[in-house]
Amino acid sequence: MKQKLVRLSALIGIIVFAFLIYKIGPDQIWKNISKISLQNFMILVALRIVYWMVRTWGWKEILDAYEGRVSFFQLFIARMCGHAVSQLTPTAQVGSEATRIFMANCSSRRICVASVIIDKTVEFLTVVFFVIIGVALLFYRITLPVKLKTFFLIGVALSTALVLLLFLKQKKGLLTWMVRLIGKIKIKPKWVEKNKEKIEETDRHISEFYKVNRLAFLRSLLVYSLLIMIWVFEIHVALIFIGVHDFAVIESFIVTTLGNLGLMFPLIPGSLGVYEATYVGLFALLGKPAGVAVTLVLIRRVIALLLAGFGLLGMLKPIPSNKQ
Repeated sequence: MKQKLVRLSALIGIIVFAFLIYKIGPDQIWKNISKISLQNFMILVALRIVYWMVRTWGWKEILDAYEGRVSFFQLFIARMCGHAVSQLTPTAQVGSEATRIFMANCSSRRICVASVIIDKTVEFLTVVFFVIIGVALLFYRITLPVKLKTFFLIGVALSTALVLLLFLKQKKGLLTWMVRLIGKIKIKPKWVEKNKEKIEETDRHISEFYKVNRLAFLRSLLVYSLLIMIWVFEIHVALIFIGVHDFAVIESFIVTTLGNLGLMFPLIPGSLGVYEATYVGLFALLGKPAGVAVTLVLIRRVIALLLAGFGLLGMLKPIPSNKQ
C-alpha cells in the first residue's frame, strides 16, 4: 500500500509538471532559459553550494553540542548524499533524512537521529516564521479576495500550530508520544516493540539537548535565518539572469518564503509538479508571467540534479559502521 501511494504521488507530480510545460509552451520556456549565460549559470551553482554549506552549518551546530567538534566536510557529504536520494528516488524527503543519518559519522546512531530531528525542527520553526512574514508582505503588497486571505491565514495557523506542537513534544519525548498515539488507534508495528529502548534513548537525547544546549539551539536558528536570506538572494539573482528586471526584492522574498508550501509533500521526489504549480500561483498573484515561474524552477531543478550527482559520488565511500 505504501509503495502504491508513493508511486501514485510521483505520477501525479509528473502529470502536473507535464501539464504546466504544455500549457505555457516549451518554446517560451526555452527562450527564457537561453538568456542565461554559462558564467551566470555557474554563479547560480555556486550560490546553491553556499546554500547547502550554510544548511550543513546549522546541523553542525546541533551535533557539536553532542559530539564536540565534528567534521564539517563529512557532514556536508552526508547532506549531499541525502539530497541525491531526495531528488533521484521515490523516497523523497523521507529518504533524504534517513540517508544522512546513516552517512554521518556519529558516535551513536541514536545521537545522529536526535540531531536530525532537532535540525528539521529548527528548519521548520524558521520557515514558519518567515512564511508568516511572507504572508504579511503579500497582504501588504496586493489586495487579495477574502477567501484567498482566509486560505493563507488558515494555512499559516495550522502550520504554526503543528510545528509548535512537535517542538513542545520533543522536550517531553516526541517519539514515545507518537508511539502511544498510533497505539491508541490499534497500530503496533513489530519494529516499534523491538526498538522500544532505542526510541526512549533517542527521546532522552532530544530532550536533553533543549535543556542544556539552548545557545546551540539559538545559533542554529540564526544560521537557518541566514539560509532563508541567501535563498531569497539566489532567487532574485536568478530572475535577473533570466531577464526579469521589474521584480522587486520584496517580491523575491514573498516567492521564496511562500514557495516552501510546495515542499510540503514528502512522498513526491523533489516535489515535482507541485513546486512548479506553487510558483506559478505565486507569480500569478504578483502579476508576473507563468513562463518565468516555470523557467526559474526548471533552472533550479537542473542545478539540483547536478548537485545530486555530486551526492552520489559521496555514496561511494563506506557507510560508517561504528554505530550503536
